[in-house]
Amino acid sequence: MKTTIRRAFLAFAGLLFAANIYAQDTSGKAISPEQFEKRMHKRKVTVLDVRTPEEYAEGHLHHAVHINVLDSAAFVSKVQSLKKNRTYLLYCKSGRRSGKALVMMQQQGFRKLYHMDGGITAWKGAVEKTEEP
Repeated sequence: MKTTIRRAFLAFAGLLFAANIYAQDTSGKAISPEQFEKRMHKRKVTVLDVRTPEEYAEGHLHHAVHINVLDSAAFVSKVQSLKKNRTYLLYCKSGRRSGKALVMMQQQGFRKLYHMDGGITAWKGAVEKTEEP
């Protein structure tokens, strides 16, 4: 009986956490691909590709740092090593995962965050194809 209650509680807590991530407003942080491109050439800006290694290898933006948001533990660990005073531009395939990554980074104290509305699917510029190390 205790195991069943514990599992139910953990499942409920997980749902609350997921709802909290998606309930936070990222609409003011979503920028068009054109705005994204203008910002990515400024000083103290880092572009983060939060897609899977396979997606990254298919094509990514020049100088994008790859941190897979679907690997939550590794994502949080790698993000903790980033400087919080920089501006970060995030993108994924469609904008959903980059919005999730943005909220996760906000929860760690990052404030200068934007993600590409429509993701790389909406991107009209050049992409690079390289293998993930």
